[in-house]
Amino acid sequence: MEAWKFVIWGAGDRGKLITEFLGESQIAAYIDSDKAKQGKAWHNRPVISFSEYKVKYNEYFVIVTPVDEEPILSELESNHITWYFRMSHLPSEMQGYGDTNFFDKLPMSQAETGNNIILGTTLYSCLLYRKLMDAGNGNVYLFSVDTGELEKQIEKHLHCRFTSRINYEKDNILLTTPEYNGEELYYRRNVTDLFDLSEKLPQYYNPDMEAFRNIHSKKRCFIIATGPSLREEDLKVLAENKEICFGVNRIFHVDEKLWKPQYYIFADRAGMRQYWNEIAAYDVEEKFLGDSYWEDTSWKGNVHRMHVVTGHSFPIMPEFSEKLERKVYAYGTVTYMAIQLAVYMGVSAIYWGSCAWGKVLISFPLYLSMVHKKPTCFSTIILYAVTFLKVFISSNNYFFKDQREDRYNHYVDRMVLAYRRAGEYARAHGVEIFNASRGGNLEEFERVCFDEIHMRR
Repeated sequence: MEAWKFVIWGAGDRGKLITEFLGESQIAAYIDSDKAKQGKAWHNRPVISFSEYKVKYNEYFVIVTPVDEEPILSELESNHITWYFRMSHLPSEMQGYGDTNFFDKLPMSQAETGNNIILGTTLYSCLLYRKLMDAGNGNVYLFSVDTGELEKQIEKHLHCRFTSRINYEKDNILLTTPEYNGEELYYRRNVTDLFDLSEKLPQYYNPDMEAFRNIHSKKRCFIIATGPSLREEDLKVLAENKEICFGVNRIFHVDEKLWKPQYYIFADRAGMRQYWNEIAAYDVEEKFLGDSYWEDTSWKGNVHRMHVVTGHSFPIMPEFSEKLERKVYAYGTVTYMAIQLAVYMGVSAIYWGSCAWGKVLISFPLYLSMVHKKPTCFSTIILYAVTFLKVFISSNNYFFKDQREDRYNHYVDRMVLAYRRAGEYARAHGVEIFNASRGGNLEEFERVCFDEIHMRR
C-alpha cells in the first residue's frame, strides 16, 4: 500500500502525541488557529490556517486533536469536509495514557479460513487495517452495514476495503471501538477487544491496588469535588467527625490545616502536567493517579497508578470497573473515577459534596444513541445539541477566590451519563449514593441535607 499522510489539527500537546505515534513522515502539515504559529515549522512540517488547508492540502485526511473538538468538527462539516478522524475516538494509549508504544504489542489472532474483520471506522481502525495488510494478510476488511460519507472517504483517500457481512463461525473479529460493549457479539469466542487493552497487556496490572479492595467494607464515605458550593464550615464537620473522604483535582488548594482527604485522585493528562508540583507535594495518606506519565513518576509508597480507559466521546453508557488493579473508566469527570474507587474499597454509602451546575437537558440524538447503543450522525448531534442542550455552569468559584474564571467546556451531558451509570451499578450492588451538595441541579442521586448527615450514622 502507498504511504499515508495526514494533516493534524492542533499544534499542541495532543498533536505532538499523534505525531510521535505516526512519525513525522506521515504528517503533511498542521492546522492551528493561533496566527503566531502559522507560517512557521513545527516538527519539521508547516503550520497552516484552515483556509490554506482548503486550498493546498485538502486531499489529506484531517486528525482533530483538541479536547474541545466540537467547534472544529462543526467548521469542517460546514465546509463539506467529511474526511476527518477524531483523536477522542482513539484508545487511551493513543491519547497519552498507559503504554504509548502498545501498537507493536497488540495480541492479535488472525483468521485461519475466514476474513479479518475490523469493527470501527476510526484512525485506529485504519491503522490496524494497514498493519494487517502490510503483514501479508490480504483478507482484511473494515465492517460497515451502510456505506456512509466517512466510509466513502476512507475508501477514496486510504484505499481500505469494506464489507457488510460477517461469518461468525470463520471470521476473526477485531473491535476498535467500545460501541459494541455488552452486546451479544462482544462475547463471541472469535472477537478480540483491541480498544480496551487493560486485560491484555500485563503491564497494566498493579498489585498494589489489591490492598485497597474492601478496605472500608460497609462504611460510608464522602467525595468532595471543587465546585462553587464548597464551604469551610462543611469541611470542618468532615474533619471533626473523621469521615472517610476522597478529594479530586485541585482540592489541594484547600488549607490542609482546615481539612484534607485521606484519598486523592487526579487523572487528567493536561492537568497533571500543569499541576504536577502541587500534586507531588500534597501531603495525604494515599494518592491515586492516572497513568499519563507526564513525569518519571515513582509508583512507590503512597502513590498508586491506575490505568485510565477513556471513551467519553462515544454516545454510549460507560463501563464501571470492578478491577481497579487493572483499570478505571474515565467518562467526562474524575468524580466518576472516585466513585469506582470508593466502591472498590467496599463502602456501602457515598455522599457527594460540592458538585453544582445548572439544568442539563441531554440532546435527543445522544439519548437515542445511549438507549439503542447505536451511534448517530455527529452532525445531527451537533444540530440538536445547539438547539436543545442548555448547560449553565457557574463561572464563579466561591471557595478559591484566587482562581481564574472557569470557561472550560465541562461536557456536562457526558457527566450525567456517567452519574446515571454509577447510580445503576450502585443500586444493583447494594450501594447508596446521596447528593449532599448545596444547590445545583444534579438530580441523579437522592438529595440529603448535609447538616443532617451526621444523624444518619
